[in-house]
Amino acid sequence: MNNFKNELFLKYALVVFVIIAFFEGILIFALKKSFDTHLKDKLALIATQIDPKEMLQNKKELLKLQQKYKVFPLYVQIAKIDDLNSTLYKNINEGYKIQNIKTFLKHEKVITYTLKKEHYIINVSTLYSTNNEKISIIKIISILVAFFIYLISLLVGYKFIETISNQIEISFKKLKNFNSNVSHELKTPLTIIKGEIELALMNKDKDCEKVLKNILEEVNYISEITDKLLFLTKTHSKKSLSLIDLEEIILELHEKYGNKIEFQFNFGEEDYEIAGDKTLIKIALSNIIENSIKYGAKKIIFTLQKHKNKIILKIKDNGPGIPKEKLPFIFDEFYRVDESHSKNIKGFGLGLSIVRNILNLHNAKVKVKSEEGVEFIIEFPALSLKNQHSS
Repeated sequence: MNNFKNELFLKYALVVFVIIAFFEGILIFALKKSFDTHLKDKLALIATQIDPKEMLQNKKELLKLQQKYKVFPLYVQIAKIDDLNSTLYKNINEGYKIQNIKTFLKHEKVITYTLKKEHYIINVSTLYSTNNEKISIIKIISILVAFFIYLISLLVGYKFIETISNQIEISFKKLKNFNSNVSHELKTPLTIIKGEIELALMNKDKDCEKVLKNILEEVNYISEITDKLLFLTKTHSKKSLSLIDLEEIILELHEKYGNKIEFQFNFGEEDYEIAGDKTLIKIALSNIIENSIKYGAKKIIFTLQKHKNKIILKIKDNGPGIPKEKLPFIFDEFYRVDESHSKNIKGFGLGLSIVRNILNLHNAKVKVKSEEGVEFIIEFPALSLKNQHSS
């Protein structure tokens, strides 16, 4: 269980990290884009507000513009072109230009805005790095906030996963104890009955030999069930899984129960193979069939469908059905739907509880409908055996 909890937490931490990093990256990119646009706009505004004639004689106006738009440092170059039709003037393009220049200490990125105004060419430039200090501070703060949010998310996620894991562990222990108790209670009388039958068969009494053999076969089948249940209490491993054919299992059950209830099949031409334990699946389906027989159903319909990554098995009978208010409890241990007739109906209320536990071990989902009769809808994952083992 600790390995499961640790693996789940690591996956959660990775997913949260990816999500936070993704949005942090988008935020920083948006901030940088906004800053670049804002800086370019300020250079353009300064260039358009410069009066070349006045600026050449009164540089105080330039300082006012620098203070107003807070661009430091600010470089302004004003060149006069007498001939507007000259090749030099025509080859100069207005707009933004970014250059990397090498200074004494390092490389600097310079952003320049060029504007043609009357007989003048105005270049307004600044260093990208000095104006980028604010965005660098914001980036650091943003990363620290994201890291803090990540730590809080990990703490909350760990507490949540720990709570869920503890609940799963408690439920699993209850299931393990329940299966162990039932199996041990059945094991002793079955061993005694089996020994007595084998002893009786040694007498070679032809009149009762056939009956005893049939009884022994059923005792062996029940013994196999108890062995499987005991196995489930000892380990949660799925090493015994193999590829099994649901259609084949249903046909085998038809041979066993066909004289007690009418079977109808709705199968397609697909393969209905799942990764599972054949004996356990037979136990689960047998319990559903026996439940239908027990409560007076005369006909049972098996439908198999393949849908994307699922195999759906529907089992519908024509029995009296189950009251709607009792449907949520039918998988509970020792629950009996019709308490007033419980003495006349054989069983301990364990059948559907065992069905649910077996289906859970196969990662299958089960739903029950009861309108006309009872319908069980079971969804098996149509996964490969390799995938089942890895899960």
